[in-house]
Amino acid sequence: MNQKPFPTDKASLEKYEKRVQNFTFGRLEKEWEIVKDDPTPERRDIVAMELREWEKMRSEANHDFTKYMLLLYCVGGVCATEYLYLFVGIIKRILGAPPHPEIQFTDYLPYFPYSCAIVCLTFCIYSVWNEKKKNFIDKIKEFGHTVITEVISVFFTANGLVGLIFGSYYGFFVMPGPIVSRIISGIIIILSVFYFYNHQADKYKGILFKNSIPLLLISLALEQIGRLTIL
Repeated sequence: MNQKPFPTDKASLEKYEKRVQNFTFGRLEKEWEIVKDDPTPERRDIVAMELREWEKMRSEANHDFTKYMLLLYCVGGVCATEYLYLFVGIIKRILGAPPHPEIQFTDYLPYFPYSCAIVCLTFCIYSVWNEKKKNFIDKIKEFGHTVITEVISVFFTANGLVGLIFGSYYGFFVMPGPIVSRIISGIIIILSVFYFYNHQADKYKGILFKNSIPLLLISLALEQIGRLTIL
């Protein structure tokens, strides 16, 4: 049985447009599946215009949210640091290490960058796995790229903050003195923030900006300056 043609007079279209404007995004997507094959373009144009408005709002909301992502990761890292420190302490006790006599605030500092990285990694897993329009292989590729870029940037931002504020930059091989730590930390923070937000904005696409591996190499080179304070 043929479906009755939808009226295309001005009053009917205005009534339909007002109804569509009250749809949720999910309901709008279902409506698009109904009208996308209409022989007349009027309803298609109305639904397509509303979909574009929804996508624009979502894009603006995501842009506003990503501006504060790095700060949120660091705040989340503060909350997670204590639990990570306690977890490591339990593992050490199991392995036979003596209990720590008294927990000091500074005892938590080395764990802060790792906590921030874990918070970032958790969010990356959640966001990538909720991409409904991508298959499993595409999700794996995006996850790998996101981890290499964002997690490294977040880790070094947090590590730089510790070094800048407390004068203790925890390098992988060298822990410089207070003055050198603050110099290295300032450089690392600037580079880390740049790499993080460049990944969000996708502005610079050269081989040096594709991921945060150059940031990792630069940080390893910079911490070697700390050897000068040891000599």
